[in-house]
Amino acid sequence: MNGQAANPLPAELSPLLGRERDLGELTRLLGEGTRLLTLRGPGGIGKTALALRLAHAVRGNYDHVLFVDLSALRAPGEVLPAIAAALPGVEAASRDPPALVREFAARHRLLLVLDNFEQLLPAARTLGELLARAPTLQLVVTSRAALHLHDEREYPVPPLPVPERVPEAASSPAVQLFVTRARALLPGFELTPATTPQVVRLCALLEGVPLALELAAARLRTYALPDVLAGLEHPLRFLREDFRDRPERLRSLRAAVEWSYELLDQGDRAVFECCAVFGGSFTPGALAAVHGGEEVLDHVDALIEQSFLQRLGTPGTRWKLLQPLRELALERLSGRPEAPTWRERHARHFLEELEEGRRRFEQGQPDRREDLLPDYPNMRAGLVWAVGEGRADLAYRYLAQLGAVWLPLGLYAQEAPLAERVLGLPSPGRDQVLLQALEVSAQCLAATGQTGAHEARLREILELCRELGDEVSAGWTTADLALLHHASGRSDLAWPMQQEVLRAQEARRGERGADRVEQSQYANLLLYAAPTLLDLGQPDLALAYATRALEEYEAAGNAVFRLVARVMVGVVLLHLGRREEAGARLLGALHEAAGKPFRAVVDEALRGLSLLAAEVGDPAAAVRLLAAGGFVPGEASRGYLDRRHLGNLDRARAVMGEADFRDAWASGSDLGPAEAVEQADRLARRLRAPPPDGTPRPGLTPREWEVLRLVAQGHPDRRVARLLGISPVTVSKHVANMLGKLALHNRVELTRWAMTHGGEDSP
Repeated sequence: MNGQAANPLPAELSPLLGRERDLGELTRLLGEGTRLLTLRGPGGIGKTALALRLAHAVRGNYDHVLFVDLSALRAPGEVLPAIAAALPGVEAASRDPPALVREFAARHRLLLVLDNFEQLLPAARTLGELLARAPTLQLVVTSRAALHLHDEREYPVPPLPVPERVPEAASSPAVQLFVTRARALLPGFELTPATTPQVVRLCALLEGVPLALELAAARLRTYALPDVLAGLEHPLRFLREDFRDRPERLRSLRAAVEWSYELLDQGDRAVFECCAVFGGSFTPGALAAVHGGEEVLDHVDALIEQSFLQRLGTPGTRWKLLQPLRELALERLSGRPEAPTWRERHARHFLEELEEGRRRFEQGQPDRREDLLPDYPNMRAGLVWAVGEGRADLAYRYLAQLGAVWLPLGLYAQEAPLAERVLGLPSPGRDQVLLQALEVSAQCLAATGQTGAHEARLREILELCRELGDEVSAGWTTADLALLHHASGRSDLAWPMQQEVLRAQEARRGERGADRVEQSQYANLLLYAAPTLLDLGQPDLALAYATRALEEYEAAGNAVFRLVARVMVGVVLLHLGRREEAGARLLGALHEAAGKPFRAVVDEALRGLSLLAAEVGDPAAAVRLLAAGGFVPGEASRGYLDRRHLGNLDRARAVMGEADFRDAWASGSDLGPAEAVEQADRLARRLRAPPPDGTPRPGLTPREWEVLRLVAQGHPDRRVARLLGISPVTVSKHVANMLGKLALHNRVELTRWAMTHGGEDSP
């Protein structure tokens, strides 16, 4: 019998959530004989709770498992006496504490759990000596900093996993912890369609830090959930609770982080505060460029060891501050004389990164804009600082380049207000920087559906092009105006304008060739002509243009638009009835884009696959994929493809009924990229599968199938006739024949039949 009853471990007051993997790994390490295991992490991350759960889990493997709380100690010499006082059946006052501990450890299989060691780091050497003299002793230590002993095994305790999407909320440990603590105060608190997105947002803002989640739940005693969310704009001020059974440092988020801050030396504090200027994660080179000190990276070692900085699991080294620590660093930064210098260096550094990326591409290097995407939070922070300081010189240069990032991330609409703030500053000059900034802002206006403002901005750009004598940019702007005509349903006006710009660009290419940027711009013209040609009933020519655009993007090494062009080729193939080829193109583009941070391309591919789902008679899949692709019916441009999507939605609603339609739309809206890809894969498998034996064949001719597909898409007879190159009278005859063969009464029934059967039976 062991001595546990005489000296019981502290009870676990609440279940430990989301630490199963950590607990399994720690148990394995102890079972393999690890002598010194340090659970390292920032204050409030859950080190003590994890260590206590570990102690209970392994207590059967030891004669004694002792838990020693060191939080009240300040002198390193007090550590061994505190351990000796915890030994069961030993009169500690009568003996030398080191000798007592060594003798006890020599006679028993002992696991010591030493909690809160960070303020006693000079005593680490004593622990090393104790381990050397007691071969069966094992130590588990919780600390905000490493002990730096030779045989130490560090285990960084991570935050709780945070759900990426609303459907994952119920299984998320961070959400479960918040809900458990909320119910302790409000027994009726539940995850509902209204509260779940708010809780997911709260967990993301607090980055899964358990103490922060518990403190946020405690604020529900006073505030409604939306107001708690609003309070998290300043979590150090807002998150506090008078837990009488906890030490002062764990009663507020501020106390937890300031306790750690006080343990830093002056040099470490300066670097910690410099890190606050970064909007997200950052590289060693970026920190060195911003701080400017020769020894800055030496201090990073200390900050990581003391859990102020986290190293991300990226291929290249990147560090970040957890949000509560960043808020403290921001507060302290405001009082530093170096702060203005650091902020300007930060803004300039990331602006130079943006501009260098464009220069590399112009010089013939591959398009590596995805390398810039992890630093977008820093670029945005640099731009916001420049706008706030009235630094128009930097702000306009930023805006001129940010299209390279906003496009693949799908941020044109979201960042439209920021673009307008930049343009509210007096322009430093009437030059190419202003021209490029205006072009980016025009894309923002297009993305937000502000047609009138978009057209006015394009005409402003044209005026500046004439002033600068820039015929090339004038051509691109004319092409953008053509797209506006297309979006308003006037492809007959758009196509001549597009042809004119294409001819001018081809003439310039013939005279002097084209660099990679011009090559991509020419491909843009070809690509944007494809929907116009589809609208005009010329799918074969649209395919030629989309295919040529794809070839040009590949030759230019344009990583983003190469995938966009693959999507367009797939869409055009679909219009030509080549479903399997279309599905392969669309699915291939989706898979490749999903493996990169190209959200906008993922959305385009999902929308294309939605068209395919509608074609094969799966309205529910069409709705889900369109919703997953971020399509917003109220913001659709009414271009040809948008009109197709809107028509498919109307037909799906008619076939499915309003309730099922809404469920499918909500389900698609909640899909993450991986789940959307899985949905698309299922659609592709269904497309390739042969029809089941016994499937009734209605005996429609190939031409009747072609007419049926177009009628089901909502085209009137004249449009069907133009698309197929036959007369409207012939179309009407085909419709009448199909109604007879299928025993249907009208076009509504014919459309419903096509939506539910056409994909399986069509040749």
